Amino acid sequence: MIQGNYFQTNEDLKEHFHSLIDWEEIVPVYEHDFEDAKTYAQTNHPRLEMAPSSTEEALAYYEEVLNSCGEISGVYVSQVAQDVDHEGLKYENGTVTHPQAMVDVIHKYHDAGLGPAGFKRKYGGLGVPNVVKAMIAELMYRSDSSITIAVGSMGLASILERCASEEMKEEWIPKLISNRYTVTMGLSEPDFGSDLPNITTKAVKKGDDWYLTGTKRFQTVACGINGEPGMTLTLARTGTQESGARGLSFFIVENKDYEVSGIEKKLGIKASATCEVVFENSKGYLVGKEGFGLVKYVMGMLNGARLSVSSQGTGIATTAYEEAKKYAEERIQFGKPIITIPAVKRMLDRMEREIAGMRCLMVEAAYSVDKYYWTEDLKGLDPESKIVKDAKFWEKVANTLTPISKYYNSEMCNDLVYDALQVFGGAGYTEDYDLSRLYRDARITNIYDGTTQIQVNAAIGGITSGMSSTGIFRQYLDLRSSEIKDVPLLSQVRSRFEEIVETWKKISEASVREEYAFEVVESAARLVVGILQERAHLKSIGEKKEKRKSWNRKFHTDSLAILSANLIQLQNAV
Repeated sequence: MIQGNYFQTNEDLKEHFHSLIDWEEIVPVYEHDFEDAKTYAQTNHPRLEMAPSSTEEALAYYEEVLNSCGEISGVYVSQVAQDVDHEGLKYENGTVTHPQAMVDVIHKYHDAGLGPAGFKRKYGGLGVPNVVKAMIAELMYRSDSSITIAVGSMGLASILERCASEEMKEEWIPKLISNRYTVTMGLSEPDFGSDLPNITTKAVKKGDDWYLTGTKRFQTVACGINGEPGMTLTLARTGTQESGARGLSFFIVENKDYEVSGIEKKLGIKASATCEVVFENSKGYLVGKEGFGLVKYVMGMLNGARLSVSSQGTGIATTAYEEAKKYAEERIQFGKPIITIPAVKRMLDRMEREIAGMRCLMVEAAYSVDKYYWTEDLKGLDPESKIVKDAKFWEKVANTLTPISKYYNSEMCNDLVYDALQVFGGAGYTEDYDLSRLYRDARITNIYDGTTQIQVNAAIGGITSGMSSTGIFRQYLDLRSSEIKDVPLLSQVRSRFEEIVETWKKISEASVREEYAFEVVESAARLVVGILQERAHLKSIGEKKEKRKSWNRKFHTDSLAILSANLIQLQNAV
């Protein structure tokens, strides 16, 4: 795999960081008027030592974090990823053993302080907004998914900052950071995957303590890493089976209190332990309020997971493109490099522009979360104030954009890795190159943390109802479109999308509307990405500006073809 600092060598990502993101829209909100720096000046609390006191200081800090992450990912992890995948995992008598090379690079990430990227400084975390977290995840996933999952799993516990009591936060978050816990979502069961309201794992209170009994499946790194601690954030029933979602509560359960009864043998991410976990009167610690587990806490955790998979898709696709491009430049056939063959060049050009679009969507989805998420920490705000109204607007936008970004970037990742392997030809089908691993690893992205079909179901309402005359999605499209120049091809895409939504609404039978929801969501995704690409072009400078112009023209042409086909499908379904 190509070796180098994956942040410094990624010109598109660097341009997003330095030129395309309006940090004044994010940093002051996230930093709460640089509250941590002011507290540090008064208390000298060591956890707040790196807190910035201005947007400029914040950006310097964020860039330092990204440089460190890019260095570890591109110089170290990239060089062991293939060996780690080939060695895989060992399971014996309830114990999972990871390859030592994997453990070593995981420790590099933690030693650099990159494990707790999802936490605030006051608990010992890095203290970075979601946009920066998205970039960190892309850089890490570019080198290897199994290793990144193990390190990044800790971020799932950032939901504790929202729903745990202050006492529980102070007890658990610093401990899981300092002891390098792995964290998994204890949701799926052997008979219940996405059907979470019907899970059967039971939590019973005895005195002041809770104890859980049941089985959880597909529990990623629930075993911990070679003897290091782990935990599951577990959904368990505290009410009756008939109480459905309202009878479910949220618990911390440590891996010392449950049994790993086996691990899955998988197509990809072979060094990521996917465990079956058995609770037998396992001690649990109730998080938040009883009965709020699914309806409030788990949904918040899943939104973060969607953003992570969006970054994973971008990272894997970037690696596939860079490896394919390098191979095409070096592989000589018919007396010339195969990159000069028009059919090969066309595939590589499409990969490059589609990845640029994926990155725009990844950043925008994270930005939309940043625009509302941190205002929840501000107390005493007037409900009619602009900041509150803006936050409510962006929360609704985020509830639509996060499933769109998870669906779109995971599906596009699979599409582009497929083409990258095709560039390699027969060599790509062997295990001599990283493409075979990337091809296998990519396939999970549109399955876990909610399949594409579930993401479509999550997004369709926000899109179709949001396209009413005063709808939020229409307002969002208009807002972003107002920031760019009129582009005839993109205007045609917007017009076609409007027609698609109206045609879909004419379908009278609910089951048929559900069947054709994908066409609407795909069309919305292409339109959003097209608008974001034009916005990036407008803010871009120099040679990159001309390159973006070329990307966009071809991207809009592809979108118009896709939306035209979708419209025909819907017209025939009415």
